[in-house]
Amino acid sequence: ESIKVIDGVFEIYYVRNTGTAWSILSGKTIFLAILSLMIIAVVLYIYKNICNHYRYRLLRVLLTILIGGAIGNMIDRFTLHYVVDYLYFSLINFPVFNFADICITVSLILLVIVLIFKYNREDFDVMFGDKILTEDGEYIRKEKSKTE
Repeated sequence: ESIKVIDGVFEIYYVRNTGTAWSILSGKTIFLAILSLMIIAVVLYIYKNICNHYRYRLLRVLLTILIGGAIGNMIDRFTLHYVVDYLYFSLINFPVFNFADICITVSLILLVIVLIFKYNREDFDVMFGDKILTEDGEYIRKEKSKTE
């Protein structure tokens, strides 16, 4: 059953999703939980590398939203062994999803756009720990900064 919020447009459901979006990899709960942990670890590593410079403020916000969505779904996977999906737009017959899915999807789309148009090769070196961006905007190799 559903709760019609806006008739013919938006409804609230209760759906147990053991997969990812559109129930892809349905029943692979352990794999999805481990994959979520690995993605969170990589995102936290990148976050740690960029946390000290204002240039990466938007990137930090988007990574935080991404991690929040991933953790939200991961909590469901570990505790319930499925993710609870509940939002349904009947107007476009879109699959039922949840707020964490919105956070993940929107942040990933915006991340791709931001990474393509805002950051350069040296910024990627900072994200992956090879360089540091100083307060005056200079990129320094990490090995050099350790000796100073």
